[in-house]
Amino acid sequence: MFLLRKLILSGILTSWIAITAAPYAVEVVSASQSAAPAVSAVATTVTVIVPHEGAELTVDGQALPGSGTSRSFQAAAAASGTTHQYTFTVKWNPNTYTVMTRSKTVAVRAGEPAQVDLTIDDPADRARVIYVPTPPDVVEEMVKLAGITSDDLVYEPGCGDARITIAAIRRGARRGLCVDIEPARVEDSRAKVKDAGLQDRIEVRLGDALDVKDLSDVTVVFLYMGDQFDLLIRPLLWRDLKVGSRIVSHRFGMGDWTPDRTISVTSPENVDYLLHLWTVTEDVKRKLEGR
Repeated sequence: MFLLRKLILSGILTSWIAITAAPYAVEVVSASQSAAPAVSAVATTVTVIVPHEGAELTVDGQALPGSGTSRSFQAAAAASGTTHQYTFTVKWNPNTYTVMTRSKTVAVRAGEPAQVDLTIDDPADRARVIYVPTPPDVVEEMVKLAGITSDDLVYEPGCGDARITIAAIRRGARRGLCVDIEPARVEDSRAKVKDAGLQDRIEVRLGDALDVKDLSDVTVVFLYMGDQFDLLIRPLLWRDLKVGSRIVSHRFGMGDWTPDRTISVTSPENVDYLLHLWTVTEDVKRKLEGR
């Protein structure tokens, strides 16, 4: 204690304390100097126009409740001027046998009201059609109208139970390809093909017929799929099929592409069925290419 008192009095300890304490000096800064400027989040209203009053609408996979052809979506609050992408998907029934799906991804800027129009046809649309069997006598007339030869490879989108393709192979077609989006229909088709003993000549695939990538070897296409589906597959057929390939449709047309021939078939039940035939030509190819 005597030594400490002596050191303090001599100024030695006081100097040491002053030197060692200096690095720990604290500068006091006011709150107004240290806080960053606050950024306010703003909400954004997106108006979505849909094709049908009863359409189902989802945003990024989440259902958006509502009805009518104009719906309102409130985007998450975000800093003004920033953007966020949303995917809007609509499903609707244009008739009793078709479900249409259309999606659109848009960038929404916070604070700026936006509108998304889902009423415009898009090549990426998808059409899902319920299975309605074609009567056997109509099947035979479709195959006759196609003018099947031994060189033909036939394609049946939405094949159901593959009855049209089986009939075409029995009439002499070389090979057949069936595609259906419903697992139960694919299972049924494969069973029917097996019963007919045609497993080595008919391939049955599970999938969306609009996703089939290459149809260049196909020479005959059989359709019973509805107007919406036919318009979606039309550009694919124009693109891939060779000149001279034929398309036969039960009942439904192809928009403004006029059939080369249309016939009426009367069933034993006295019901009339319309069948249409188109042939791919050079003019059709040029039309697709815009020449």
